[in-house]
Amino acid sequence: MSMELCLLVTQKIAFYMKEIKIERSITRRGEDSLARYLQEISRFPLLNVEEEVILAKKISSGDKAALERLVNCNLRFVVSVAKKYEIEGMPLVDLISEGNIGLVKAAKRFDESRGFKFISYAVWWIRQAILYSIGTHKRMIRLPMNQLSGIMDLWKSEGLLEQQLQRLPTLAELTEFMELPDERVLDYLSNSGDVFSLDLPLEDAEDSPIVNVMTDPMAMPPDAGLEKEAFYINIQRIMNLLSPRDQNVLRLAYGMGGGRPLQNEDISNLMGLSSETIRRAKQKALFKLREMKEVKMMLQYL
Repeated sequence: MSMELCLLVTQKIAFYMKEIKIERSITRRGEDSLARYLQEISRFPLLNVEEEVILAKKISSGDKAALERLVNCNLRFVVSVAKKYEIEGMPLVDLISEGNIGLVKAAKRFDESRGFKFISYAVWWIRQAILYSIGTHKRMIRLPMNQLSGIMDLWKSEGLLEQQLQRLPTLAELTEFMELPDERVLDYLSNSGDVFSLDLPLEDAEDSPIVNVMTDPMAMPPDAGLEKEAFYINIQRIMNLLSPRDQNVLRLAYGMGGGRPLQNEDISNLMGLSSETIRRAKQKALFKLREMKEVKMMLQYL
């Protein structure tokens, strides 16, 4: 990550939890390491609403010390959320690290004028970061080595471009940098955790997690208020611009409407199509969404 604060927090976790083994259950030594980490972060006092408002205003003005304090004083909540996902097969230290990244994002985006307590807002970002990481982990362990190598190159290229551009690169910038055809980069993107990652920016947008908003009724930040209803109406209108088959593929793949997200094989069986056809249909549908002016207009609300 390019965020210095995330790096510092992750290093701190690694220092106190370096003895934790990568396994489903935490050993006694791992528990001791976690206890030391919890002891370290417990020295940061909880903030009241007035203090959060002051810090949020300073953060909006670029105050890094205020950002660090707001994050540090809420690290214990990340641990609480991460513990709920221990059964998903990832080490607790990794879940906490991912949750901390979500916490930093929330701290940077928090709007104190809305009247919400910070952690009520941040818990959405923490949970989404953890769930995204879990999904990526489960998908990655099933990939052949040649695909893993390509995805590693993709991530390396993405990181280098982000440093150069000071923002996430677009798909066109990635394909040009990697000197690969669009289809190959799309293939790596589709297997790197988020099919044709809509977290990649659309043109100049810096952050566009459209899929997250489209797939989870609770996915919009909790301070969205009455704008939610109109937002979801727009989502349905946009989905209707896709073909019925593409709509069905996306709804099944991402669990739209409250269902459980399905793998390509499951969708293949349900729709009577090959897994490869389903994979390409998802790529095609998501590409169409990325190019729609309606979707680009929606980004301003995220």
